[in-house]
Amino acid sequence: MLGNFSSVAYDLAENIAASAFVVLAYTFIIRRSDGWGRRIRQGMFGLFMGLTVIFTMVHPIHIQPGVFIDARSPLVGLTTLFGGPLAGLLAALVGGGYRGWLGGIGMPAGVMNVTLSLLVGIAFARWIERRTTPMRAVDLLIFGFLLSVVTLSTLVLLPSWDLALEVLTKTALPLQITIPIGTLFLGGLLLREQRQRDAELLVAESESRYRLLADNVTDLILVMRADRTVAYVSPSVREILGYDPDELINRLPLGFVHPDDQQHAFSAFSGMQAGAPALTITHRLLHKDGRYLWVESSMRPARNDDGGFNVVAAIRDVTERKRYEAQLHDARSEAESANRVKSEFLAAMSHEIRTPLNGVIGFADLLLGTDLTPEQRQYVALQREAGRGLLAIIGDILDYSKIEAGKLELEERPFDLHRLMRDCRDLMSNAASQKGLLLQLALGASVPRYVRGDEARIRQILLNLVGNAVKFTEQGSVLLSVGQLSGEETPVEGGAAPLMRFSVSDTGAGIPLTEQPNLFQRFSQGDRSTTRRYGGTGLGLIISKQLSELMGGRIGFQSSPGVGSTFWFEIPLPIAAEIRAVAEQPVASGQARAGRILLAEDVPMNQIVTSSILCKAGHTVEVAEDGLAAVEALRAGAFDLVLMDMQMPRMDGLQATAEIRRMPGQRGSIPIIALTANALADQLQRCLDAGMNDHVTKPIDRDTLLSAVDRWLGAEPEAQAAVLAGVETPADPVLNRAKLDTLAETLGPEAMPRFIIGTMSELALRIDRILEAERLKDAGFDAHAMVSLAGNLGLVELSRLARSLQHACEQERPDALALKEQVREAVNRASNALHGAVPGGLETAVAQGTDA
Repeated sequence: MLGNFSSVAYDLAENIAASAFVVLAYTFIIRRSDGWGRRIRQGMFGLFMGLTVIFTMVHPIHIQPGVFIDARSPLVGLTTLFGGPLAGLLAALVGGGYRGWLGGIGMPAGVMNVTLSLLVGIAFARWIERRTTPMRAVDLLIFGFLLSVVTLSTLVLLPSWDLALEVLTKTALPLQITIPIGTLFLGGLLLREQRQRDAELLVAESESRYRLLADNVTDLILVMRADRTVAYVSPSVREILGYDPDELINRLPLGFVHPDDQQHAFSAFSGMQAGAPALTITHRLLHKDGRYLWVESSMRPARNDDGGFNVVAAIRDVTERKRYEAQLHDARSEAESANRVKSEFLAAMSHEIRTPLNGVIGFADLLLGTDLTPEQRQYVALQREAGRGLLAIIGDILDYSKIEAGKLELEERPFDLHRLMRDCRDLMSNAASQKGLLLQLALGASVPRYVRGDEARIRQILLNLVGNAVKFTEQGSVLLSVGQLSGEETPVEGGAAPLMRFSVSDTGAGIPLTEQPNLFQRFSQGDRSTTRRYGGTGLGLIISKQLSELMGGRIGFQSSPGVGSTFWFEIPLPIAAEIRAVAEQPVASGQARAGRILLAEDVPMNQIVTSSILCKAGHTVEVAEDGLAAVEALRAGAFDLVLMDMQMPRMDGLQATAEIRRMPGQRGSIPIIALTANALADQLQRCLDAGMNDHVTKPIDRDTLLSAVDRWLGAEPEAQAAVLAGVETPADPVLNRAKLDTLAETLGPEAMPRFIIGTMSELALRIDRILEAERLKDAGFDAHAMVSLAGNLGLVELSRLARSLQHACEQERPDALALKEQVREAVNRASNALHGAVPGGLETAVAQGTDA
């Protein structure tokens, strides 16, 4: 039993007080004595701890009469552990010397206890140091247990075994409890102080390092107090603002800010709160010589040593950068202004020229439908062809402008390549026969009939090249040909698109060597005599070059003066499934019907042409001279369709359409077709955005106009409502089975499954690269490859979306990210469709083909 409880409590209080003095001594000697050396600090701490050992030996904890415990062992061990070997040695010498001076039968055991505690402390400190991990509370508990074992082991030095056994019986349990707990308690206090000291050293080292950086960086470092006065400014203020640092200390920096920027700077500083993110502002500061400099200030809230609120600002001189930005802004503004003027000019030119051309060509068409003498018919036909020639020139200029601005989009769909070649020959055969030329067509044996591509743009290139050949050839022949280049395909693994070579050869005069480098240049047509003799804008070849490159191909020529020339272009064209015959007009309800049409047109000549075409087709037409009259006419009467000119007095076509769409009932949902002389894509898009359903470009072509009218007069109300609501027409199917079956017949049943798996693996690789690509240009390259990969298998939807993504990436449009996700989802749908299309699944088909 523990004897008198009050006596034990008193002894414990004395030892706890001693522990407090130990902690205070450690704090003062080890942490606060910055002027002392390391050995002096260890020596002072060791002497103090030695005296504390004597104190605990004089005031031990009495367990039983004649049995007591002191703290010499944990004190010497902890002194060694936290103060170092020198401090532990001095504490052991003082404590051991005192115990030797006391003498008695327990003197050898007492001295050995101090000595072994010193050795255990040194060994444990080395173990902690080599372990490289911070000391923890459990380590102190283990250390206390070792010290208790050491203390008990010294009992063997007592004079007799009986005495040693008696003392062991009385003190073993108390020692095993008090020494580890006491070591944990006192060691925990010392460990907390040690960590605090280490943290202060790190802070001091960090402050010194950052002070060194702040004093030597080129940026200006400024520390402001909560009252907005300057607490510190780096020496670089001399180079940036011309002031000495002492001139700014305790001053308000806001007084140096330009008056126009003071409110902005004040708001930024006032918004700084503890824990807030850094804030960067750009403003002007006053230099000592009176001029203002543009600076960029990055401010961050911080706490000072006293816990007060500070704002640290890094200020950089950006005067030169602002000057360059101003120059760049001016240059950009000038370029945008020039581009805007150019676009406005093209729009105005398109409208102003196409409007009278509408009358010229339209009246010529109407006259040709009447009884004319042969001579009159010839004159009218020549008049119409002259108008169409002028229209072609306008089309070239607008096409070139759209390509140059990156606004021309290709439309890829299946078409009959053989028919396209025959149509181009037939269209130009009349011009060739009038000059006595033989126009021939040659189709290569390996040329597929059905391919995917932009049929209209390919026709445009071919007609331009054939037209040039007929124009510049006086006698002989012109050969139009197409062939598939063997072994030449687009760089796509697992089923690349074949490369088609189109060529136009003539027996003309050829191109002089001095003029050949000028071809494919804007407004270039050889020497000036060529322009005077044959006319033309010189845009045809450059447009053909840009179109072929847009389609992933190239263009070139070979020419020999006096022999002739051959112009060619190569483009990849994926093989398509057979195109089934469809109705010429997309009419949803059988035959087109006659309708009551409201024509909003302010030019009398255009009123006559358009209404004459419509009336001859069986329609009833009412004319409104402007948009306001059209709105009033629609409110007063019932119509089936509105033809709306875009530019009219009082109220233009866009405003009139907006008014009509606000009308209730069927009047507000009536189909509206825009009649516009502006053929630019963004202008046409404005018509659709305003609520119009379709558009017809001036000069009015009879067939085009009637086709658009019949399309909307014959459409079911549900289809019209879908268009008005912005609902797309039925989407492309995921898989074209006819295309897949054609490919299977070509490859054979054994190779087909492996080809599909290889292609789908390549598509999966491509979409992964697209999703991971950091540059849109890289994603566009892989999207271009996916167009032909998907087209080879008849994956219509995927091929179309990949083409859209390619264009979005090439033009760096913001919708590219959304299109990436659509393509990824389309790849998954395509994979499911292909697995369902092959009986038993692709893997089974491959295995069966391998076994066979």
